[in-house]
Amino acid sequence: MRLLLGQTGAPTAVVNRSVAGFLRGAGRHEVLVARGGPDALVAGDFHRLADVEVPAGAENAGGSWLGGGRRATSQADVDAIVNAVVEHSVDGISLIGGNGTMALLAAVADRARDREVPLRAAGIPKTIDNDLFGVDHAPGFASAARYLTTVLPDIARDHRAMTSVEPVRIVETMGRATGWLALAATLPVDVQHPVHRVYPPELPFHRDAFLADVRRLVGQHGRALVVVSEGFAPELTAAPVHATNHTTLITGGVARNLAELVTTELGLPARGEVLGVAQRCVSALTSEVDAVEARRAGVEAARVLTGPSSGTAVMVGIDRCPGDDYAVTYPLIPLHDAAGRTRTLPDRWRTSDPRDLRSFHSWLAPLVVRPSASTASTLTTPTEES
Repeated sequence: MRLLLGQTGAPTAVVNRSVAGFLRGAGRHEVLVARGGPDALVAGDFHRLADVEVPAGAENAGGSWLGGGRRATSQADVDAIVNAVVEHSVDGISLIGGNGTMALLAAVADRARDREVPLRAAGIPKTIDNDLFGVDHAPGFASAARYLTTVLPDIARDHRAMTSVEPVRIVETMGRATGWLALAATLPVDVQHPVHRVYPPELPFHRDAFLADVRRLVGQHGRALVVVSEGFAPELTAAPVHATNHTTLITGGVARNLAELVTTELGLPARGEVLGVAQRCVSALTSEVDAVEARRAGVEAARVLTGPSSGTAVMVGIDRCPGDDYAVTYPLIPLHDAAGRTRTLPDRWRTSDPRDLRSFHSWLAPLVVRPSASTASTLTTPTEES
């Protein structure tokens, strides 16, 4: 069989492990790669793996060996991809990405079927936003979450030291439409230095209530450490955080706007800190669980394309097994169940008070805490009342 592997969207700290897993799962089957994101797919810019060299060490590095990018794809683009698949005699296609990627892959699979082109399609999940249906958590999320659970305690300690000149600090995480990463930043790793408030996009912004809460926190603790998602209070930035195709560069900034509001309205010095792309690309803080699962997802996708028919248009899912010991399975999910859908926070985790997130912290801990580390202190309730 001849297989095609591509990626759309942004890199993660573990996406190259999915590439390595796919190549391993493909075995002796011929593999073509589309390097350059959706533009390469539309252009039919496919190369035999034998003709391009995967650099040594690429599997464990950040970035994306396949390249990435975004494109508002049209029906003409989908037809162009199918034409290229036919031209290159591709039997199976696998794309790595999130809900937009799965929508593109589903469209390609549907168009191939309509044109009676025999083509298997297998999606490999990837997104730090964790907003993908069909997975308990998406490859890439756990490493970004581990970055946040590592740096936020240090940011909190730094903030405590600088309280006299900077009583309010507002830290911005990624997450346009969902608050999974913002909530991850509240994991109480250091119970003496907790995050006081968290505002995901799922919560509405009420200006007066926000300011009153910040004032109260400063009065109680002498400082307020707040985490916000980049998609919170979009009316303050006019950024297209809810656009269907994320083709517009969004550099963050709501934290700075909120800090300016606090200073203007409350007379309190405030800093807005935007953490930026480091969340998705720092390979030094890769989650061990994330690395294993990203690679396995790639292996399973290749097996879908080369093995006995188990569905012609599916995505590799990740399902957490019940019980105290962490384990997952990799069920196959119909592509249309994930395509273009955004999985937001469940109602029980839509809160601004991290003390109400103990069940979320229990869910998160196995993904970010090293297996050799005890999770007992990780899940201790913060001692500083907020």
